[in-house]
Amino acid sequence: MTVDYALIFKNLGIVGLWLIVIPFSFIALLTYINRNTKHYLANGLGVDSELYLGWLGIFFHETSHLLVALLFGHHITAVRLLKRPHPDRRDANGDSDLTLGYVNHTWNQRNWYQNTGNLFIGIAPIFGCTLVLLGLTALFLPTLFSGIIALTATPLSLDWESFREAIVGASDPWWHWLVMLILAMNISVGGFDLSSADFANSQVGLIGFTSVLAAITVVLTLFQSATGWLTGIAAVMVVVSVVLTFSLIVSVLANLLVRLVLQVKWH
Repeated sequence: MTVDYALIFKNLGIVGLWLIVIPFSFIALLTYINRNTKHYLANGLGVDSELYLGWLGIFFHETSHLLVALLFGHHITAVRLLKRPHPDRRDANGDSDLTLGYVNHTWNQRNWYQNTGNLFIGIAPIFGCTLVLLGLTALFLPTLFSGIIALTATPLSLDWESFREAIVGASDPWWHWLVMLILAMNISVGGFDLSSADFANSQVGLIGFTSVLAAITVVLTLFQSATGWLTGIAAVMVVVSVVLTFSLIVSVLANLLVRLVLQVKWH
C-alpha cells in the first residue's frame, strides 16, 4: 500500500478546520460578546436584567449540559435549569451567588468515554442553542431554512447564490422575522456564553476527541474512503456555521442595543 502523506495531512487539516478551529472561533467570539453584554446589563440595570433578557437561552444552555452529561454516563448531583441570582448570598466558595442556572456532575476519571465526554458537555450549549435556532428558523422562516439546508448539497463547493436567492425571495410575514429576531436575541445572550467551568471541562476531553478524529481520518484516507467522511462533516458544519454567524450578528446587535439604552439612562 502506497501511503500518500500529503493527502493524509490535507484531510487532517480539513477535519481540524471544520471541527476544531471554526467551532472554537465562534465559541470564543460569542462568549466574549455575550459576556460583555451581561456585564453591562448587571452593572447598569441590575443582575436580574440578565435573566429577563436571556432566560430562554439560559434554559437551553443548561438543558444542553444536562442531556449531553447523561449521554456520556455522568452522574448528575444537582441541577437548576433556571434560577434567580442572589448577590446578597454566598455560595460554597464564599462568592456572591450570581448563578443563573447550573448542572453539577461527576464522572469516572479512569473511563475514557466519560473523560472525553467533558469536551462535549462543556461546549454543548453552543450546539444545543444552534439546534433550537435552526428549529425556530424552520418554524418561522421556512424559506430561509430551505436555503440553509440547500447548502449541504455541495458542502465542499458551496452554492451561495441559491442561499442569497432564498433570503431575497423569502415571502415569510414580517412579524415572523420580528418574533425570530426577539427569540434569537434572547437565546444568543443567555445561551451562547460559556463559563470558565465550561471551558475547563472541555479541555479535559479535548485530547481524546482529537485523537479519535485523527485516527478515523488517517484510516479512511489510507483506504481511500475519506470523501464521504469529509463531505458529511462539511455538510453539518456549514449549517452550524450559518446559524452561528446569525447568532453572532444578533449578539452584536444586542450588545449595541444594551449600550445604547444605558447611555440614554446615564445621560
